[in-house]
Amino acid sequence: MINFKIFYSIFLLSIFFSCKQNKQADQKAVINEVKTDILKNIPSNLKIEKQEKINIDNDPDDELIVTAVDSLSEKYFEYWYKNGNLIHEFSYPFVSINYKWFADLDDNNKKEVIRAQGYEDGVDYAIYKIKNNDEILQLYFNPGLKDERYGDKNFWAYPNDIRELAVDQDKKLLVSLDNNYPRDDDHTMPDNQRELPFVFFKGKTTQPDMELKNLKRQQRIDLKDLVKSIAKGNSPESKISMATVKEIIHDLNGDGIKDKIEIYKNTSLNDKFDQEHFRLPIKIFKGTNSGFELWKKNNNLIYSVENTCASEGFSNIVVKDNYFTIEAQTCYDYNVLVNGFTTFKIENNEIFLYKYGEEYFDKSNHDKKIPSKVWTQKNLGKIKFQDVNESFLKKLKIKIDISFKD
Repeated sequence: MINFKIFYSIFLLSIFFSCKQNKQADQKAVINEVKTDILKNIPSNLKIEKQEKINIDNDPDDELIVTAVDSLSEKYFEYWYKNGNLIHEFSYPFVSINYKWFADLDDNNKKEVIRAQGYEDGVDYAIYKIKNNDEILQLYFNPGLKDERYGDKNFWAYPNDIRELAVDQDKKLLVSLDNNYPRDDDHTMPDNQRELPFVFFKGKTTQPDMELKNLKRQQRIDLKDLVKSIAKGNSPESKISMATVKEIIHDLNGDGIKDKIEIYKNTSLNDKFDQEHFRLPIKIFKGTNSGFELWKKNNNLIYSVENTCASEGFSNIVVKDNYFTIEAQTCYDYNVLVNGFTTFKIENNEIFLYKYGEEYFDKSNHDKKIPSKVWTQKNLGKIKFQDVNESFLKKLKIKIDISFKD
C-alpha cells in the first residue's frame, strides 16, 4: 500500500511538471516569435550579442534593447524597441567591456543610462540622459561599491560585482566629492569637470582587498546638483567666481526656490593652500523670483591657521533638507587632530546652530581611542549663524573632559 502511494505521488508530480514545462515552452515560443519578427529589421551584416527587456519609462510595457556588433568588431549598435516599434538607435566604438544599468534620477519618467565601457587597462563610468533620439552625457565618475556584508566599508566597483545604483526614494545619488584619489589606469577626464566624483553602486564585491580608504564624507545629492558641483569654473552651467572655494545651490528654507551658499578664499593669507582652507568668509543667499539676495554672512566661522598645528582647515560643506554642515579640521596641539562638524538648521527666516561635534585622532599614538564629543541646542541654546565663530567654539573645547595624555 505504501509503495502504491509513493508511485501515485510521483505520477502526479510528473504530470504537474510536464504541464508546467509545456506551458513555459509555449510562452517561450511566443516570446521568441515576437523577437524573431523584430530582429528581421536588424541589418544582416551585424551580429547580435545581447537582447534585454528593460522598463525605461515606468509604464506597463517593457522595452526591448538589442545590442549588435559589426563584422569587423569596430562598432556597437543598439536598437531600442517598444511594442515592436523602433524608438531609439545608438552606436559607439567597440569595447571589450560593455555594461549598462538604468536608474530614475529625475522627474521626467524616463530612466537614465549608466554605462561602464572600456578595456582591461581602464573602464569609463558615465551617466547619460535620453533626449529625443540622442544620448546626452551628464558626467563621468569613479565607481564606488557598497556591500552590506562589510558594513560601512567602501570598495572600488567592478562591473560584475554591481547590482544597481545606490539611489534613494528621493532619486538622490550617494556620492563622495572633493577627493584627489589616484587612478593609474586608462580613463577619461573630461575638460568640463574639475573632478571625477565617487558615485556608489550596491552589490557584492569579489575583491574585498580593493577598499577605498580616506574618502570624504558621503552625501546624497540629485543628478542636476551633482553636475553643477563638479563643473569647472568656466562651464556655462556653473559660473563660479575665481575667489569662490565652494558653492552649494539648494532649497534651504523649503519655499520651492533654490538658495545658495558660497565659501570664499581668504585672500589676506599668503599661502595658496591656506587661502582656501582657513578663516574663510561664508555668505548665504536667499533665492527669489528675481535672483539671489544676500541673507546671512559669517567671516569667522572656519578655523584660523594655528602656528603649532599641522591641519587641513576647511574640507567640505554638506546640505540635507533644511540643514547644512561645515566640515573642517584643526588641532589641540601638534599631535591631536580635531575634525569638527558644525551643523546649522534653517527655521523660517533665521539660521541657528543645531549642533557642533568633534572627532579626535592622536598622531603620536594611533591606537589611542579618544571619545568624540557633540553639543546640541540643549547645551548651547539658540545661537544665530552670524554669532558662531572660532572663539565661541574654542570656549566649548575648554569644557571637554578628555585627557590627551596616556
